[in-house]
Amino acid sequence: MVKIFIITHQQTPALNNNLYIPLQVGSNHEIFKGILNDHTGDHIAEKNKNFCELTAAYWISKNYDEADYIGLCHYRRYFNFYKNPLSLKPSTQKKITEGTFKKSKLYKIAPEKQEQLILDIFKSYDVILPVSYDLGISLSENYAIGHQKEDFDLTKQIILEKYPEYESSIEKYLNRESKFYVANMLITSKKIWQAYYKWLFDILFELEKRISIPEDSYQARIFGFISERLTALYFQHHNFKIKETPLYKII
Repeated sequence: MVKIFIITHQQTPALNNNLYIPLQVGSNHEIFKGILNDHTGDHIAEKNKNFCELTAAYWISKNYDEADYIGLCHYRRYFNFYKNPLSLKPSTQKKITEGTFKKSKLYKIAPEKQEQLILDIFKSYDVILPVSYDLGISLSENYAIGHQKEDFDLTKQIILEKYPEYESSIEKYLNRESKFYVANMLITSKKIWQAYYKWLFDILFELEKRISIPEDSYQARIFGFISERLTALYFQHHNFKIKETPLYKII
């Protein structure tokens, strides 16, 4: 069974069926009656301004155990399984209106057929990620351009403290290579999902203890920004077979 959670904070997602499940973050006020909310059960919902969609990932990890494969996408971003990745490079996203999206195969094809397509992908791959951007510079250099360099340096230090076996991977995938997976979107098995987020939150919660969160509302999303860079590190360190898939972005 596959379940893909659509993270939303302000509007009803275009998809809502047995495969795609809306999950509300950032507010206790229901967007629509009956929507799942990351304020319930074991949660970190109050951290949403700093952790972004990761509060939903945490909620799923702690409160949902009904699928063999779990995914995360956004109310404006969806994996496009019906597009050749090579046709969209160097961009990972195709921008379309919601009206155009509702004419797409992703919207029209029955959920059970899409689920089978995803299950077929997992016969050969371990994880589905967005088509990667080639930044042209390393992930560490890229982070320093738009954010506070010291925070990312500290993140790498914490990883080495807790997981010293990552030393060569940090040098390779963060300090030298330029492959960037956007938006904290992925689909993978329940086993890999749980292992990844256990690792990720172990690092981010420690980082949270050691820094002052920026007051600027954009930079305050620090843990979401850092986790985007750590996606490449984790999945390449473990040599998982990655299926890069284009995205639709509804505008």
